[in-house]
This record gives sequence, structure tokens and C-alpha cells, in this order.
Amino acid sequence: MLSGTNTGAMGLYNRAGPESLPADTGRQFGAVLSEAELSQRTKYAPPGPAMPEEMLNGARPDHVNLDATQPVKYDVPSQYKENFQNKAAIRDAIASETGKQVVRVDNIGDDEVAYLAAMKSQGELADFDRYVNSMIDPRQPGNLKWLMEIYPQFVQRRISQVHTDYEFALRNQLIDSWGVNTFDDLHFKYLVDQGKIDGPELKRTEFVDDRYAAGFLSPARWLGAGDNRPEGLRLPFASAKTGKMPGDPSDWELNNGGQPLGRGRTTDNLARGMQNRNTGRPVGLRV
Repeated sequence: MLSGTNTGAMGLYNRAGPESLPADTGRQFGAVLSEAELSQRTKYAPPGPAMPEEMLNGARPDHVNLDATQPVKYDVPSQYKENFQNKAAIRDAIASETGKQVVRVDNIGDDEVAYLAAMKSQGELADFDRYVNSMIDPRQPGNLKWLMEIYPQFVQRRISQVHTDYEFALRNQLIDSWGVNTFDDLHFKYLVDQGKIDGPELKRTEFVDDRYAAGFLSPARWLGAGDNRPEGLRLPFASAKTGKMPGDPSDWELNNGGQPLGRGRTTDNLARGMQNRNTGRPVGLRV
């Protein structure tokens, strides 16, 4: 039988040691968690609106693009904003507890002036981005190349937001599937569960579970485009999930009628055509 003081419950007791003086309340670690929370809330702060099509005061010009652009951040939490809110809460608490307004000298500092200037700058950036987005449609051939030459930050900041969105979705899905395996996983899931951070999710439009589905194992399920093709020829971006998109993919279709090889493309129709069965003439070996 093993014996000693470094195993089991006694081992935990001995390694922990006596309580410190003054007692460790965990305040330092709490501050670390608060900083980590602010960092995560900054990283996963929701982007601004995607600039939807706007109502014009006059006629709609043909040369402008009014389609929604990709989302991007224009504002995030910060330590200064947290402190600003804490000061306001203290003022409100004093007024609430005393029942009267307390006059306190609170000088306007350079930091507040700088913060106001920063907010004005962000508003100017948002207006400039709206102007650029109305000038060109990046989907059109050649426009993205021009935009990357003239104003690459417009594209790069939005692609960076895509990275953040997918990183959140992937990390959250993996933790939900395989559990918490590191302290970072633990803190991340805590923030998600408490609603302190949020983000998108990876999701399939169809999900096949472990129940039997009629025809699922049939070879016909995996037939090619000739059998599974839509009624018409779908136009570019008919399947788009962002930007300009149809209400239903079938809304953006060209009719197949009268088009080259527009009809009779299923496996069954092609096989019948090979045998000339549509002519009514029998096909076979003559004896």
C-alpha cells in the first residue's frame, strides 16, 4: 500500500500551504479576468450596420451602387469608456443616497476632448465608407482590383471582420462538441454563456441525423447536375447570403425553354434519347 503526504487529498492540502497574511481574496486574478473580458468584448464586439439600401431624396441615379456592403466595426468597448461609465454611476449613486444633487468639481480633461475628437473621426470614416460603397460594386469584374489599389483598407477591414466571425463560430462549436480543454476555453465559454460576448454560428441548411431517411442511401440521391438542376439557369449570386440577393434562388433564373440543350437533360431522358425511344421507332438487332 502506498503511503506518504504528497498523494491524494493530503497532497493537495500540503501543496496549498497555509493561508497568506493578508488573506488572498483573489482580487489580482479578478482584475486579470476583467482585463481578459474587456479584451474579448472588444474582439467580438458586433460590427456596425451593413449600410442597407437607403431612400433617396430625389430620383435614383443609375451610376451609384446602393447595395449593402460587408459589416465592419466602427466602435468597440475600451478602458476609458468603462471608467467613464463608472464615474457616472458614482455620481448617480450619490444623488440617489443623499436625495439631492451634490455639487462636485469635475474638470474636463484632455482625455475627454480626445475622445470626442475620436468619435467625430469615426463618424467621418463611416460617411466616407458609405460614399465609396455607393461608387462601385465590388462584385463586378475589375472593381475589387481598383478598390485594392485606391483604398485597400476598405476591403481589408471587412475581411478581418470575417476572420473574427468565423473564429468565434468555430471555437464555440468545438467547445460545445468536445468540451472545455484549456483555461482559455473555460473563460471563453463563461463569457458566451453569460451573454457578455456573442457571434455567428456555422450552420448547415440541411442536417442529416442518425435516423433512417427514405432514399438517403439510394444512388439517385447523388445524381449529377442533369438530374438535380433547377428549372432554369440561375443567375450569378442567386445563392448569395450577403449583399444583393433574391428572396428565393429561383427568383433569379433564366427559363430553359428554347435554349441550347435546355431540356431533356436528366439521366432517364438522355438514356431514352440514345435509344431513339422518343421517335416511336423500335430499336434492336434485326434477325
